[in-house]
Amino acid sequence: MKLTRIILLTLFLPVMCFAQNGTVHDEAAGLQQDPPLSVFSPFAHLTTASMAKNATAAPFVCPLFLYYQNGSSASYSFFTESVPTSDWATKITVPTQASVCTVWTVDIDFELLNASVTAKDTIRIFIREAFPPYADVYNTWFLARAGQNQGHFEIDPPVVPPFNLRPIINITQSRHEFLIGYRVIGNATHSVKFRFTSPSLNAAAPRSFKFATRSSIIPASTAIGSSVDQVFEARLCCDLPIPVELSTFSAVVESDAVRLLWRTETETNNFNFEVQRARNPQGPWESRAFLPGHGTTTIPQDYSFRDPFALSEFMPGEAPVYWYRLVQRDFDGTINDFAPIQVLVADIAESGFELSDAFPNPLSLSVHDHASIRYRVAQDANVRISVHDMLGRELAVLVDQFHPAGVFENAWYPDRVSTSLYSGQYFIRMQAGTFNTVRKLSIVR
Repeated sequence: MKLTRIILLTLFLPVMCFAQNGTVHDEAAGLQQDPPLSVFSPFAHLTTASMAKNATAAPFVCPLFLYYQNGSSASYSFFTESVPTSDWATKITVPTQASVCTVWTVDIDFELLNASVTAKDTIRIFIREAFPPYADVYNTWFLARAGQNQGHFEIDPPVVPPFNLRPIINITQSRHEFLIGYRVIGNATHSVKFRFTSPSLNAAAPRSFKFATRSSIIPASTAIGSSVDQVFEARLCCDLPIPVELSTFSAVVESDAVRLLWRTETETNNFNFEVQRARNPQGPWESRAFLPGHGTTTIPQDYSFRDPFALSEFMPGEAPVYWYRLVQRDFDGTINDFAPIQVLVADIAESGFELSDAFPNPLSLSVHDHASIRYRVAQDANVRISVHDMLGRELAVLVDQFHPAGVFENAWYPDRVSTSLYSGQYFIRMQAGTFNTVRKLSIVR
């Protein structure tokens, strides 16, 4: 499920300072780590408004380091350029969590020389693709001031009414790397003093670059003539990419009703669940109830709904079968539906305990994400259903609790156990008192 996420990325751009004569010198001082930062978005009030009354704030995890200098023996190097300076940038690999990043902040540190307090030089901060022709992804501008320029510079995206914040970058599976950097433009009598580390901490795989032309880059070490890297650090402070993760969805057939039970492991921006019923999996679907969600939470939540029925609703000779599904809605109006389950309304005790074959079987993970498992409990009993591999190793426990008499259905999601399960035979085992049975399930990848 989706949420208009406010994710903050703090980038520590090269703490760049330079020598007046354009030469490189070293300082004895080594690099020091900055203390952890807590960064909050200026758009927080917009998010609160857009998430409505019952939405709760997303859980935040800070910081996630994208790239940072972690050497303890390197010293500082300085390099000076006249204004306008070259474009200097550092390559970072961005995780998929950042695909919805809407606010980035950068920390930069440089010295503007020969400028008066009324100077109007400009800092252009850019994000570019890390492959030719290095197309611009985003640009923003700030005024530079005479002397030391140090601190946070925030890159704010456009706000699209009512409260949609566009992400800064779009990540694809093949494009996770970006170049983030800046240049100073303005009065040609001014100069800028950049700071680098010496020697380079990434000599084998350069991370710091100079744009030799607008469409070509060279390593910073090549440009300066000495093994150096920008002093750069990137932090991602973001809400966890938590969907509404449905772990179980089962049905219990009582004497005059079907009781639906489901559990979520995590929820984000969850407004409500709609319970729908149909006579076949293609519909038409009939709304039976609306249950409020829990907003955003990482605590498992259990839901229950009792749907009355009468066998007289079925025509003579018609299979007494209902299909149920859940439709979930976000606070922002996004709708997600989950796979339906089939419920057989019949005499529970007529055939005793039973474990039906899983469906579909074989389970093709390129097409399906789960197998449905139906079982009948003839009388009140403790029931345990587990999944095993060919060696007998237990991979998952689907059910392990007391059951009243009834017909139940559950689901197994293999990829939540492991994304490296092999094609082959697996076994589903049901234990209820002295009843013990096994069904085979084939998995095809």
